Amino acid sequence: MNATTNTHEIAVLGAGYTGMMAAVRLARRTRKLDVRITLVNPSERFTERLRMHQVAAGQELADHRIPDLLAGSGVVFHRAAAVALDAAARVVTLDDGGTLHYDTLIYALGSHTDTTTVPGADDHAWTLNDPCRARRFSQRLTEIAAAAGTVTVVGGGLTGIEAATEIAEAHPGLTVTLIGAAEPGNMMGDKARAHLERALDRLRIVRRTARRSPRCCPMPCA
Repeated sequence: MNATTNTHEIAVLGAGYTGMMAAVRLARRTRKLDVRITLVNPSERFTERLRMHQVAAGQELADHRIPDLLAGSGVVFHRAAAVALDAAARVVTLDDGGTLHYDTLIYALGSHTDTTTVPGADDHAWTLNDPCRARRFSQRLTEIAAAAGTVTVVGGGLTGIEAATEIAEAHPGLTVTLIGAAEPGNMMGDKARAHLERALDRLRIVRRTARRSPRCCPMPCA
């Protein structure tokens, strides 16, 4: 891309919720300006990461394509992964051999679950970070359910609650335990929390609360 033009180049790395919303909203705000917005993502499919617990429970999500979602916005979609960033030169190197010059950069590559800190988690725990792993987990859940096994969900926030309830509802034969640092739904109001408690009871989800380790273990310790 030519870096000598007067066009203000905005590069958005990552097309998750944050990257998509940033690109589309910026396009609306700058539509009368000499601005070009390029959204970079390695896949054309928009991954609804907040719904990975549904994939784990065996559900199929709608297939949303990023170019379709961007249609009419003026945002340019570039399918590639960023492999290097030169902040001084304001250049992003892509895995397809190309480079992307920018005046403004939005870094929205998201996060990942660190399973290396807690002993055993890296070898035995499943994460809900991407659809491929969530599908493999779904297959594993079917095997565990056939053996009337157990599943433990670590994390009592909204994602953990949704994962535990979706799994318990999809596999009634499983024993599902939800572990959190505080009572599930402690961030909710009284009525919502009471409704949640009834749902957890109906699904026979075992709740375990624990205090965090003094060594700042990122997962609740029994």
